[in-house]
Amino acid sequence: MEGAVRKAILKPDESKNEVIAAIREVCLKLQSANTRFEMERDSDLIESSIYEIESLRAQYRYLLRIAREQGIKGGLFPAVCSDEQKNK
Repeated sequence: MEGAVRKAILKPDESKNEVIAAIREVCLKLQSANTRFEMERDSDLIESSIYEIESLRAQYRYLLRIAREQGIKGGLFPAVCSDEQKNK
């Protein structure tokens, strides 16, 4: 995932498929982090999960902004991270 974000930063004219792939990857990581958060019992690990989730949300917002700037429309692709979009 880090490579995809780095590419998005360095190459503003990145292909649409790479941006969508990066968004999907962030969504999968976000779902995994949310699952871990729900299962944690230790306060330090809960705090760590919260920071990880917030970091992934920031990456997600960034990638959505890149997608909008490149004119990528959500209707052209299958649903991407639909749970996250409902929470906004």
